Amino acid sequence: MLSFMVTLWRGWKGFTHKLITGQSWLIMAIVYFTAIGPMSLFIKLDRNRRLDREPADPSAESFGLKLDMVKPDVRRAQRPY
Repeated sequence: MLSFMVTLWRGWKGFTHKLITGQSWLIMAIVYFTAIGPMSLFIKLDRNRRLDREPADPSAESFGLKLDMVKPDVRRAQRPY
């Protein structure tokens, strides 16, 4: 009886694993074709390039902000943040 129950349990786990795998593929496909696909098509067809922007300061060489470096000392190194 125990071996039958173990076999039944392992069969059930295998079946449910395959069922859940198929379900996740179906959900991911639905999300892709209803949300990600149209959004990527919209971005591709949009003529305005979203990343081609000019820096706020025309004389700047990069888009990065200046980092204010603080002189390192022992007290500052001991702080957790």
